[in-house]
Amino acid sequence: MLSFLDIINHYFGYLNINGRVKNRIFSIICLIGDFYLLYKSVTYFKAQAIGRGVVNLLVFLILLYFAVMNLYFYYRGKNASVDISPYVEKALGGDPTSPRPLTGTNTKTQVISQIQPATGLFEEQKLLPAQLVMTTDQSQHLATLVDELVATGYLSLNYAGLSDHDIYAQAQQLQQPIYAIGNKVALPFYELKQTANQWVIYGGMNAIDKQALAQVTTVGLTPIEDLVQNYQLAVAHTWISGGPKKMAGRNGVVEGQEPYQLIVQMAYQERTK
Repeated sequence: MLSFLDIINHYFGYLNINGRVKNRIFSIICLIGDFYLLYKSVTYFKAQAIGRGVVNLLVFLILLYFAVMNLYFYYRGKNASVDISPYVEKALGGDPTSPRPLTGTNTKTQVISQIQPATGLFEEQKLLPAQLVMTTDQSQHLATLVDELVATGYLSLNYAGLSDHDIYAQAQQLQQPIYAIGNKVALPFYELKQTANQWVIYGGMNAIDKQALAQVTTVGLTPIEDLVQNYQLAVAHTWISGGPKKMAGRNGVVEGQEPYQLIVQMAYQERTK
């Protein structure tokens, strides 16, 4: 029976399917396989081998409990109230409050320590994404700024503390790379300045230490030079993304590198006539 399950597990490795779906399927297979122990236990009882029958029955009940808890976790996305897995994990030296790559959640409250730029509150329906272009110098300015933010502890390039095993599982589930910086990180300071016929995003550690980071070309689908004729514009949000990343390869994580980019949302308001 164990050989049969091992063969199934081996061939599952060739399937490029979501890791969560794979675990759901394998949990059901293991639950079915568990009943083989019940069959063996009944066989031993019929043969008057009471000791072996009791041992097999106890093992069946223990494995049945964990199989049901597994099914609950992979189908409900959380641990059951009677699941002792977190206590077992803690006893073995693990951290039950660490991020769960298969659910995308963390069992402990996350504390946001980053400074949130005070640019004001804007209505969501009046925000539009901005298209940017960056020169070589501006890309270098952004990369240098990220290094400074890492040095000050504002952000970390540690993949949120995830191990390669967790990163691999999460990358398989999401079917996209996992970035060391996270999804995106808010820039501490940013502003929009018009220089000649260009609208430039300036940013930095603060208002004193700032540099040109990108040029805004379009807001939504409209060129910015056309939009400013009838609308007032302001930068609502600016995030940093990209950088070092890890992807799910065939036999483990594969490291990569992307240039750092800015993600900008612009707020707009019609000019009063």
